[in-house]
Amino acid sequence: MNWYNFIFSEKKSDRFKRHLVFWFLWWMYFTISFFHYEQSGLQKIEFEPWDFAFFLKTLLLLTVHIAACYYFINISLPNYLLKARYVAFTVQVIILAIFILIVTFLIHKNLVPIINALFNHRPVVNQPIWWTSITSGLLSAPKVICAAAAIKLLKRWWLKQKEKERLEKEKLVTELKLLKSQIHPEFLFSSLKNIGLLVEKKYTDKASILLLKLADILSYILYECDSAHVPLAKEINIIKDYLLLQKTSMGNRLEIDIAEKGKTNGQMIAPLLLLPFIESSFCFIDNKKLEKNWINLEFQFQNNEFTMKLIHGKTIDGESTSPNDEALSKTIRRLDYFYSDNYELKTTVEPEIMMTSLKIKLNQGVENENTIYTDQLIYDAV
Repeated sequence: MNWYNFIFSEKKSDRFKRHLVFWFLWWMYFTISFFHYEQSGLQKIEFEPWDFAFFLKTLLLLTVHIAACYYFINISLPNYLLKARYVAFTVQVIILAIFILIVTFLIHKNLVPIINALFNHRPVVNQPIWWTSITSGLLSAPKVICAAAAIKLLKRWWLKQKEKERLEKEKLVTELKLLKSQIHPEFLFSSLKNIGLLVEKKYTDKASILLLKLADILSYILYECDSAHVPLAKEINIIKDYLLLQKTSMGNRLEIDIAEKGKTNGQMIAPLLLLPFIESSFCFIDNKKLEKNWINLEFQFQNNEFTMKLIHGKTIDGESTSPNDEALSKTIRRLDYFYSDNYELKTTVEPEIMMTSLKIKLNQGVENENTIYTDQLIYDAV
Protein backbone atom coordinates (compact mmCIF):
# COMPACT_ATOMS: atom_id res chain seq x y z
CA MET A 1 0.00 0.00 0.00
CA ASN A 2 1.40 3.38 -0.98
CA TRP A 3 1.11 6.51 1.15
CA TYR A 4 -1.77 7.94 -0.89
CA ASN A 5 -3.95 4.88 -0.36
CA PHE A 6 -3.00 4.79 3.30
CA ILE A 7 -4.08 8.40 3.83
CA PHE A 8 -7.14 8.59 1.59
CA SER A 9 -8.47 5.03 1.48
CA GLU A 10 -12.04 4.66 2.76
CA LYS A 11 -11.74 0.95 3.54
CA LYS A 12 -12.55 0.17 7.17
CA SER A 13 -9.32 -1.77 7.66
CA ASP A 14 -7.21 1.08 6.21
CA ARG A 15 -9.06 3.71 8.25
CA PHE A 16 -8.57 1.65 11.40
CA LYS A 17 -4.84 1.33 10.76
CA ARG A 18 -4.57 5.03 9.95
CA HIS A 19 -6.33 6.07 13.16
CA LEU A 20 -4.40 3.52 15.18
CA VAL A 21 -1.10 4.99 14.00
CA PHE A 22 -2.31 8.52 14.76
CA TRP A 23 -3.38 7.70 18.32
CA PHE A 24 -0.30 5.62 19.00
CA LEU A 25 1.91 8.57 18.04
CA TRP A 26 -0.16 10.92 20.17
CA TRP A 27 -0.09 8.50 23.12
CA MET A 28 3.72 8.35 22.90
CA TYR A 29 3.95 12.14 22.83
CA PHE A 30 1.46 12.51 25.67
CA THR A 31 3.24 9.87 27.77
CA ILE A 32 6.62 11.50 27.29
CA SER A 33 5.32 14.99 27.99
CA PHE A 34 3.00 14.09 30.87
CA PHE A 35 4.95 14.22 34.14
CA HIS A 36 4.75 15.83 37.55
CA TYR A 37 7.63 17.70 39.03
CA GLU A 38 8.43 19.93 41.97
CA GLN A 39 10.84 22.78 41.72
CA SER A 40 11.64 25.22 44.47
CA GLY A 41 14.48 27.61 43.90
CA LEU A 42 17.41 25.67 42.51
CA GLN A 43 16.14 22.22 43.45
CA LYS A 44 16.24 19.68 40.67
CA ILE A 45 13.15 18.64 38.74
CA GLU A 46 11.83 15.19 39.68
CA PHE A 47 9.81 13.16 37.18
CA GLU A 48 7.03 10.72 37.95
CA PRO A 49 8.21 7.12 37.50
CA TRP A 50 7.24 5.53 34.21
CA ASP A 51 5.85 2.24 35.39
CA PHE A 52 2.77 0.23 34.43
CA ALA A 53 0.50 2.32 36.67
CA PHE A 54 1.70 5.52 35.00
CA PHE A 55 1.02 4.15 31.49
CA LEU A 56 -2.38 2.90 32.62
CA LYS A 57 -3.30 6.39 33.83
CA THR A 58 -2.18 7.92 30.53
CA LEU A 59 -4.37 5.42 28.67
CA LEU A 60 -7.37 6.47 30.75
CA LEU A 61 -6.68 10.10 29.94
CA LEU A 62 -6.17 9.15 26.31
CA THR A 63 -9.77 7.88 26.14
CA VAL A 64 -10.94 11.39 27.08
CA HIS A 65 -8.82 12.87 24.28
CA ILE A 66 -10.18 10.32 21.80
CA ALA A 67 -13.81 10.98 22.73
CA ALA A 68 -13.39 14.77 22.61
CA CYS A 69 -11.44 14.64 19.34
CA TYR A 70 -13.95 12.49 17.45
CA TYR A 71 -16.85 14.57 18.73
CA PHE A 72 -15.16 17.73 17.50
CA ILE A 73 -14.12 16.54 14.03
CA ASN A 74 -17.28 14.52 13.33
CA ILE A 75 -19.97 16.78 14.87
CA SER A 76 -18.76 20.25 15.80
CA LEU A 77 -16.52 20.82 12.78
CA PRO A 78 -18.82 19.73 9.92
CA ASN A 79 -22.16 20.75 11.46
CA TYR A 80 -21.23 24.10 12.92
CA LEU A 81 -17.85 25.54 11.85
CA LEU A 82 -17.98 24.54 8.18
CA LYS A 83 -21.59 25.72 7.96
CA ALA A 84 -20.65 29.13 9.42
CA ARG A 85 -22.78 28.61 12.54
CA TYR A 86 -20.21 30.35 14.69
CA VAL A 87 -22.34 31.04 17.78
CA ALA A 88 -23.44 27.41 18.02
CA PHE A 89 -19.85 26.33 17.35
CA THR A 90 -18.59 28.50 20.23
CA VAL A 91 -21.19 26.94 22.53
CA GLN A 92 -20.08 23.48 21.38
CA VAL A 93 -16.44 24.29 22.15
CA ILE A 94 -17.33 25.57 25.63
CA ILE A 95 -19.42 22.46 26.38
CA LEU A 96 -16.62 20.24 25.10
CA ALA A 97 -14.07 22.03 27.29
CA ILE A 98 -16.30 21.59 30.36
CA PHE A 99 -16.73 17.91 29.51
CA ILE A 100 -12.96 17.39 29.23
CA LEU A 101 -12.34 19.18 32.52
CA ILE A 102 -15.03 17.31 34.47
CA VAL A 103 -14.16 13.85 33.15
CA THR A 104 -10.44 14.41 33.68
CA PHE A 105 -11.15 15.65 37.20
CA LEU A 106 -13.22 12.55 37.98
CA ILE A 107 -10.44 10.29 36.67
CA HIS A 108 -7.83 11.98 38.85
CA LYS A 109 -10.11 12.04 41.88
CA ASN A 110 -11.61 8.56 41.75
CA LEU A 111 -9.57 6.26 39.50
CA VAL A 112 -6.00 7.50 39.89
CA PRO A 113 -5.88 6.83 43.68
CA ILE A 114 -7.19 3.30 43.09
CA ILE A 115 -4.51 2.62 40.45
CA ASN A 116 -1.76 4.06 42.69
CA ALA A 117 -2.88 1.87 45.60
CA LEU A 118 -3.35 -1.22 43.46
CA PHE A 119 0.14 -1.06 41.91
CA ASN A 120 1.85 0.60 44.89
CA HIS A 121 2.62 3.62 42.74
CA ARG A 122 3.81 6.71 44.58
CA PRO A 123 3.66 10.00 42.66
CA VAL A 124 6.59 12.32 43.20
CA VAL A 125 4.33 15.28 43.85
CA ASN A 126 0.77 15.51 45.00
CA GLN A 127 -0.42 18.48 42.99
CA PRO A 128 -3.96 19.88 43.31
CA ILE A 129 -6.43 17.72 41.40
CA TRP A 130 -7.89 20.67 39.52
CA TRP A 131 -4.50 21.81 38.25
CA THR A 132 -3.59 18.25 37.26
CA SER A 133 -6.93 17.96 35.44
CA ILE A 134 -6.29 21.20 33.58
CA THR A 135 -2.76 20.23 32.47
CA SER A 136 -3.68 16.70 31.39
CA GLY A 137 -7.04 17.68 29.93
CA LEU A 138 -7.67 21.26 28.87
CA LEU A 139 -4.03 21.93 27.98
CA SER A 140 -3.38 18.61 26.25
CA ALA A 141 -6.63 17.67 24.47
CA PRO A 142 -6.74 20.82 22.28
CA LYS A 143 -3.36 19.86 20.82
CA VAL A 144 -4.55 16.55 19.45
CA ILE A 145 -7.92 18.02 18.46
CA CYS A 146 -6.20 20.76 16.45
CA ALA A 147 -3.87 18.22 14.83
CA ALA A 148 -6.78 15.95 13.86
CA ALA A 149 -8.85 18.89 12.61
CA ALA A 150 -5.92 20.15 10.53
CA ILE A 151 -5.50 16.72 8.96
CA LYS A 152 -9.26 16.52 8.32
CA LEU A 153 -9.36 19.95 6.67
CA LEU A 154 -6.25 19.29 4.59
CA LYS A 155 -7.71 16.01 3.36
CA ARG A 156 -10.99 17.75 2.60
CA TRP A 157 -9.18 20.47 0.64
CA TRP A 158 -7.06 17.91 -1.21
CA LEU A 159 -10.08 15.78 -2.17
CA LYS A 160 -11.95 18.88 -3.34
CA GLN A 161 -9.00 19.83 -5.53
CA LYS A 162 -8.90 16.32 -7.00
CA GLU A 163 -12.65 16.41 -7.55
CA LYS A 164 -12.32 19.79 -9.23
CA GLU A 165 -9.57 18.44 -11.49
CA ARG A 166 -11.68 15.38 -12.27
CA LEU A 167 -14.71 17.49 -13.19
CA GLU A 168 -12.52 19.79 -15.28
CA LYS A 169 -11.06 16.81 -17.08
CA GLU A 170 -14.52 15.34 -17.68
CA LYS A 171 -15.66 18.71 -19.00
CA LEU A 172 -12.71 18.85 -21.39
CA VAL A 173 -13.41 15.29 -22.53
CA THR A 174 -17.04 16.24 -23.15
CA GLU A 175 -16.00 19.35 -25.04
CA LEU A 176 -13.60 17.28 -27.11
CA LYS A 177 -16.40 14.89 -27.98
CA LEU A 178 -18.58 17.83 -28.94
CA LEU A 179 -15.72 19.25 -30.98
CA LYS A 180 -15.35 15.91 -32.73
CA SER A 181 -19.05 15.86 -33.51
CA GLN A 182 -19.00 19.40 -34.89
CA ILE A 183 -17.54 18.44 -38.25
CA HIS A 184 -18.92 21.05 -40.58
CA PRO A 185 -21.54 19.45 -42.86
CA GLU A 186 -20.63 21.92 -45.59
CA PHE A 187 -17.06 20.64 -45.59
CA LEU A 188 -18.17 17.00 -45.79
CA PHE A 189 -20.78 17.56 -48.49
CA SER A 190 -18.47 19.79 -50.51
CA SER A 191 -15.65 17.23 -50.31
CA LEU A 192 -17.94 14.36 -51.31
CA LYS A 193 -19.40 16.44 -54.13
CA ASN A 194 -15.95 17.24 -55.51
CA ILE A 195 -14.90 13.61 -55.26
CA GLY A 196 -18.05 12.65 -57.15
CA LEU A 197 -17.27 15.20 -59.89
CA LEU A 198 -13.76 13.80 -60.24
CA VAL A 199 -15.18 10.32 -60.62
CA GLU A 200 -17.64 11.52 -63.28
CA LYS A 201 -14.78 13.15 -65.19
CA LYS A 202 -12.73 9.97 -65.00
CA TYR A 203 -10.12 11.44 -62.63
CA THR A 204 -10.28 8.31 -60.54
CA ASP A 205 -6.71 8.57 -59.23
CA LYS A 206 -7.31 12.01 -57.76
CA ALA A 207 -10.74 10.98 -56.50
CA SER A 208 -9.37 7.92 -54.71
CA ILE A 209 -6.61 9.97 -53.05
CA LEU A 210 -9.09 12.62 -51.90
CA LEU A 211 -11.44 9.94 -50.61
CA LEU A 212 -8.61 8.41 -48.61
CA LYS A 213 -7.74 11.83 -47.21
CA LEU A 214 -11.33 12.39 -46.14
CA ALA A 215 -11.44 8.92 -44.58
CA ASP A 216 -8.21 9.66 -42.70
CA ILE A 217 -9.65 12.89 -41.31
CA LEU A 218 -12.86 11.21 -40.16
CA SER A 219 -10.99 8.26 -38.67
CA TYR A 220 -8.59 10.55 -36.84
CA ILE A 221 -11.32 12.78 -35.43
CA LEU A 222 -13.72 10.02 -34.45
CA TYR A 223 -11.36 7.32 -33.20
CA GLU A 224 -7.73 8.36 -32.80
CA CYS A 225 -8.42 11.47 -30.69
CA ASP A 226 -9.66 9.48 -27.70
CA SER A 227 -6.14 9.47 -26.23
CA ALA A 228 -4.89 12.31 -24.07
CA HIS A 229 -2.06 12.94 -26.56
CA VAL A 230 -1.46 12.12 -30.19
CA PRO A 231 1.65 12.37 -32.37
CA LEU A 232 2.23 15.95 -33.46
CA ALA A 233 3.13 14.72 -36.95
CA LYS A 234 -0.29 13.08 -37.24
CA GLU A 235 -2.09 16.27 -36.21
CA ILE A 236 -0.16 18.23 -38.82
CA ASN A 237 -0.83 15.64 -41.53
CA ILE A 238 -4.56 15.86 -40.83
CA ILE A 239 -4.36 19.63 -41.22
CA LYS A 240 -2.66 19.16 -44.57
CA ASP A 241 -5.35 16.71 -45.65
CA TYR A 242 -8.02 19.18 -44.59
CA LEU A 243 -6.40 21.99 -46.55
CA LEU A 244 -6.02 19.72 -49.57
CA LEU A 245 -9.75 19.02 -49.57
CA GLN A 246 -10.53 22.72 -49.12
CA LYS A 247 -8.19 23.59 -51.97
CA THR A 248 -9.93 21.07 -54.20
CA SER A 249 -13.29 22.55 -53.26
CA MET A 250 -12.35 26.20 -53.92
CA GLY A 251 -9.96 25.61 -56.79
CA ASN A 252 -8.12 28.64 -58.18
CA ARG A 253 -9.94 30.95 -55.80
CA LEU A 254 -7.75 29.72 -52.94
CA GLU A 255 -3.98 29.78 -52.68
CA ILE A 256 -2.35 27.80 -49.85
CA ASP A 257 1.29 27.94 -48.81
CA ILE A 258 2.59 25.53 -46.14
CA ALA A 259 6.13 25.60 -44.72
CA GLU A 260 7.83 23.41 -42.13
CA LYS A 261 11.02 24.21 -40.22
CA GLY A 262 12.64 21.46 -38.20
CA LYS A 263 11.42 17.97 -37.28
CA THR A 264 8.78 16.81 -34.84
CA ASN A 265 11.09 14.12 -33.37
CA GLY A 266 8.19 12.08 -32.01
CA GLN A 267 6.64 14.94 -30.05
CA MET A 268 3.13 14.43 -28.70
CA ILE A 269 0.32 16.99 -28.44
CA ALA A 270 -3.24 17.08 -27.11
CA PRO A 271 -5.60 16.20 -29.98
CA LEU A 272 -7.51 18.75 -32.02
CA LEU A 273 -5.69 21.79 -30.69
CA LEU A 274 -4.55 23.04 -34.10
CA LEU A 275 -7.34 22.10 -36.50
CA PRO A 276 -9.96 24.49 -34.99
CA PHE A 277 -7.71 27.46 -35.82
CA ILE A 278 -7.46 26.26 -39.43
CA GLU A 279 -11.22 25.75 -39.63
CA SER A 280 -11.78 29.21 -38.19
CA SER A 281 -9.68 30.82 -40.93
CA PHE A 282 -12.17 29.67 -43.58
CA CYS A 283 -14.96 31.52 -41.75
CA PHE A 284 -13.28 34.77 -42.84
CA ILE A 285 -12.92 33.71 -46.47
CA ASP A 286 -15.82 34.42 -48.79
CA ASN A 287 -15.97 31.50 -51.16
CA LYS A 288 -18.54 33.22 -53.39
CA LYS A 289 -16.25 36.10 -54.32
CA LEU A 290 -14.06 35.82 -57.38
CA GLU A 291 -11.12 37.56 -55.72
CA LYS A 292 -8.10 35.52 -54.70
CA ASN A 293 -8.18 34.03 -51.20
CA TRP A 294 -4.98 32.91 -49.57
CA ILE A 295 -3.65 31.11 -46.48
CA ASN A 296 -0.05 30.96 -45.29
CA LEU A 297 0.74 28.31 -42.70
CA GLU A 298 4.10 27.72 -41.05
CA PHE A 299 5.14 25.05 -38.54
CA GLN A 300 8.35 25.42 -36.56
CA PHE A 301 9.93 22.69 -34.42
CA GLN A 302 12.80 23.53 -32.08
CA ASN A 303 13.68 21.10 -29.31
CA ASN A 304 10.44 20.79 -27.31
CA GLU A 305 8.95 24.06 -28.57
CA PHE A 306 6.37 24.02 -31.34
CA THR A 307 5.08 27.12 -33.13
CA MET A 308 2.24 27.44 -35.61
CA LYS A 309 1.89 30.71 -37.53
CA LEU A 310 -1.31 31.14 -39.50
CA ILE A 311 -1.83 34.15 -41.76
CA HIS A 312 -4.80 34.49 -44.09
CA GLY A 313 -6.72 37.13 -45.95
CA LYS A 314 -10.21 38.25 -45.05
CA THR A 315 -12.87 40.25 -46.76
CA ILE A 316 -12.80 43.97 -45.98
CA ASP A 317 -16.43 43.95 -44.91
CA GLY A 318 -16.02 40.73 -42.95
CA GLU A 319 -16.77 40.52 -39.28
CA SER A 320 -13.96 40.74 -36.73
CA THR A 321 -15.26 37.64 -34.96
CA SER A 322 -15.50 34.14 -36.26
CA PRO A 323 -18.66 32.02 -36.28
CA ASN A 324 -16.35 29.30 -34.99
CA ASP A 325 -15.59 31.24 -31.78
CA GLU A 326 -17.28 28.67 -29.55
CA ALA A 327 -15.01 25.89 -30.79
CA LEU A 328 -11.99 28.19 -30.39
CA SER A 329 -12.95 29.08 -26.82
CA LYS A 330 -13.17 25.38 -25.98
CA THR A 331 -9.79 24.86 -27.62
CA ILE A 332 -8.28 27.65 -25.50
CA ARG A 333 -9.70 26.04 -22.34
CA ARG A 334 -8.04 22.79 -23.33
CA LEU A 335 -4.79 24.67 -23.93
CA ASP A 336 -5.08 26.12 -20.41
CA TYR A 337 -5.66 22.66 -18.96
CA PHE A 338 -2.98 20.71 -20.79
CA TYR A 339 -0.29 23.37 -21.10
CA SER A 340 -1.22 26.00 -18.51
CA ASP A 341 1.61 28.59 -18.64
CA ASN A 342 3.49 26.66 -21.33
CA TYR A 343 1.78 28.20 -24.34
CA GLU A 344 1.42 31.61 -25.94
CA LEU A 345 -1.42 32.58 -28.24
CA LYS A 346 -1.50 35.85 -30.18
CA THR A 347 -4.11 36.99 -32.68
CA THR A 348 -3.95 40.13 -34.80
CA VAL A 349 -6.91 41.27 -36.89
CA GLU A 350 -6.59 43.93 -39.60
CA PRO A 351 -9.04 45.04 -42.30
CA GLU A 352 -7.70 42.66 -44.97
CA ILE A 353 -5.53 40.22 -43.03
CA MET A 354 -5.61 38.11 -39.89
CA MET A 355 -2.62 36.58 -38.12
CA THR A 356 -2.58 33.85 -35.45
CA SER A 357 0.53 32.63 -33.65
CA LEU A 358 0.45 29.67 -31.27
CA LYS A 359 3.59 28.63 -29.40
CA ILE A 360 3.55 25.52 -27.17
CA LYS A 361 6.23 23.93 -25.02
CA LEU A 362 5.72 20.20 -25.50
CA ASN A 363 7.06 17.23 -23.58
CA GLN A 364 9.17 14.76 -25.47
CA GLY A 365 6.91 12.12 -27.00
CA VAL A 366 7.33 8.43 -26.30
CA GLU A 367 6.19 7.35 -29.71
CA ASN A 368 8.29 7.52 -32.80
CA GLU A 369 7.16 9.57 -35.71
CA ASN A 370 5.75 6.92 -37.99
CA THR A 371 3.75 8.99 -40.45
CA ILE A 372 5.31 10.85 -43.33
CA TYR A 373 3.25 13.18 -45.46
CA THR A 374 4.33 12.93 -49.08
CA ASP A 375 1.42 14.46 -50.94
CA GLN A 376 1.56 18.10 -51.88
CA LEU A 377 -1.24 20.53 -52.60
CA ILE A 378 -0.98 19.87 -56.33
CA TYR A 379 -4.59 19.17 -57.07
CA ASP A 380 -6.40 22.07 -58.66
CA ALA A 381 -10.14 22.17 -59.06
CA VAL A 382 -11.31 20.38 -62.15
